[in-house]
Amino acid sequence: MNTPTSPTTIARKGTFADLLAGHVQRKCHGYASLAYNAAWINRRTWSAIVTNPHRPVAKRTAIQFALALRLSRAETDELLRAAGYALSPSIIDDVIFASCIDDGVFNLFAVNQRLHDNGAKIIPPV
Repeated sequence: MNTPTSPTTIARKGTFADLLAGHVQRKCHGYASLAYNAAWINRRTWSAIVTNPHRPVAKRTAIQFALALRLSRAETDELLRAAGYALSPSIIDDVIFASCIDDGVFNLFAVNQRLHDNGAKIIPPV
């Protein structure tokens, strides 16, 4: 007889906070301030993410970290999945973010220019 698997027995991959910390360790040599400053994320938000690994994270926050850390498309997709999101081909902002990542455009000013040029909401600087 098959019994449903309880949520506690399902193998989970790392949380968003775990994956983010791993990328920060590799890409910023552990200097978190380099990551959150480059992502235009304030220290308070960074602290909330790392102190409560199950805290919901906004999609744009996850994308900002992916851009700041210069993550590949596969790494970005994995980070977004850990936060419960995915880039959608039917959302203009997501198409622009995917294009920036695919084209190696990680500078948030350049990303904002592409967003603005396409009538999408820009990422506000901190």
